[in-house]
Amino acid sequence: MLSRLIISFLLSGIALQAASTEATGERPNIVIIYVDDLARGDVGAFGCPDPGTENIDRLAEQGVMLTNAYTNNAPCCPSRTAVMMGMYTQRFGKYGLSRGVPIPEDKPTMAETMRDAGYMTGIVGLEKWDIGKWDQGALSEGFMEAAMQQPRVPDYDNELGWNKNGFGHKSWQIDIYGQYGTEVEGNHCVEFIKRHAGGEKPFFLYYVPLAVHTPIHEVPQKYLDQLYPDHQGKYSPRQYLRANLLCLDIQLGRIVDALRETGIAENTLFIFSSDNGGDPGAGHRSDPYRGGKGGKNRSNLQWEGNYRMPTILSFPGRLPAGTIYDGMSGTMDFYATAAALAGVEPQEHLDGENLLPLLSGNAITDPDKAYFWNTHGSEIVRWKDWRLVKFRDGSWRLYDIMDDPGETRNLADRYPEVAQKLVQRYTDWLSEMAPPAKPVRPPAELLPHTENGNHARRPFGRGWMTAEQWEQIKHDPSKWSEEAARQRFFNATEL
Repeated sequence: MLSRLIISFLLSGIALQAASTEATGERPNIVIIYVDDLARGDVGAFGCPDPGTENIDRLAEQGVMLTNAYTNNAPCCPSRTAVMMGMYTQRFGKYGLSRGVPIPEDKPTMAETMRDAGYMTGIVGLEKWDIGKWDQGALSEGFMEAAMQQPRVPDYDNELGWNKNGFGHKSWQIDIYGQYGTEVEGNHCVEFIKRHAGGEKPFFLYYVPLAVHTPIHEVPQKYLDQLYPDHQGKYSPRQYLRANLLCLDIQLGRIVDALRETGIAENTLFIFSSDNGGDPGAGHRSDPYRGGKGGKNRSNLQWEGNYRMPTILSFPGRLPAGTIYDGMSGTMDFYATAAALAGVEPQEHLDGENLLPLLSGNAITDPDKAYFWNTHGSEIVRWKDWRLVKFRDGSWRLYDIMDDPGETRNLADRYPEVAQKLVQRYTDWLSEMAPPAKPVRPPAELLPHTENGNHARRPFGRGWMTAEQWEQIKHDPSKWSEEAARQRFFNATEL
């Protein structure tokens, strides 16, 4: 009886604090960090024994670890679309990678909802916006400020440096100014926070880093030295991976420090997660699950390790620190959560839900909740302890994911009634979805500047661009394309 009274008292306190915030109109800031290809088992707080994620682990100590959290689509492009739209992307025909498939114009993005609710909206990491068709870039879909994408060197080699003549492989992280992308992104995040902390508007910062996507060998040597001071000879893929993750972890620490230094940490919701699992070929660790991205014919995508994400929510004073939430949740819940904090009525199109009542103990998870996937030949259902999966027109397999996280024992024949029930639920869900939509390609003259239409146009250069500035130049690639930015740099340095 006493314990029930204590719990009731604590929950009442949380509710009263929430009510007080709403009454004073002091809406919280929101920071989302959505990492590229970070496996759940690569984070210390989620069981990784290797160093390099100390700041992420500290975030978990100060917030809530979501141990049953999923990306609602995979791989990267549909995953990010599900976050920004807060819904199953299959509802508007986006299955698999499907770059160039438009997002619906009649449904606001999370950024548009936050902007219209009075938030200053900013994005860092335009390369990983990775949403919609060629003219649906971040600055056209609700973000008021964007850190410009630094133009990468056309050819880079660890031994030889870079060649401006454009021979060979374009760098992933090294820009023409001699900077490393993850560090530049960290600088941008800190700058945005310091510029807008204590301003008239609360802010929504969406940081989508390039890290820890391959290639990973471009990481500065100092991070390898920090992790492996006595190493000699060649580094393994996993060592490069851990150095990339260490660099990203340091940026996260800088972001948290900036929130504290500006006095707004106590009024900021921090969300951390990943778009899909890591590539086992690059040394990622999905333990205790299997799978991730890659594999022959994308075969790794079918397993649990590609969908269960290392997700953390931290909100000092509003969410209990150092706790675990094991109810099912998804990345499309981020939109509903942010909108609720902004005081916006739930959008009709949202499939996600506000996580705060669940994480604070003011609500309980629907015990009949299920998630569904249809991507790259993987058809999947998660419900209670069960995971039903079919890959590339094979038979349905049923796993007890709690008892058998490695998915080694197919129980479909042993529990045919469960398998049949989940197949029916999947069939019902799929019947509500739209047929696969076709990508929309840009005009021919924009193909070279949008990676053949696979990425929305975006500004390249240094510093920031506003939505108003973008509207003035977006039709002229000579003012924003990567090649134009390179040529401006070459012309300036050759004078």
